[in-house]
Amino acid sequence: MKSEEELKLETIRRLARKALKELDEAYRRIPETDNGKAYLFRGKERVRMMLSILKEG
Repeated sequence: MKSEEELKLETIRRLARKALKELDEAYRRIPETDNGKAYLFRGKERVRMMLSILKEG
């Protein structure tokens, strides 16, 4: 049986993966207006960093 800490980490991983998929989709759809893609790109990179940290931990 998984500990509460492991369940929390797995939930965070799932949410981060889902957020990354949504950011990828938004990046494909949003036009180059008001640096929208730049903000989405930075958001995607932050989610990728969070996932890599969680994988190490």
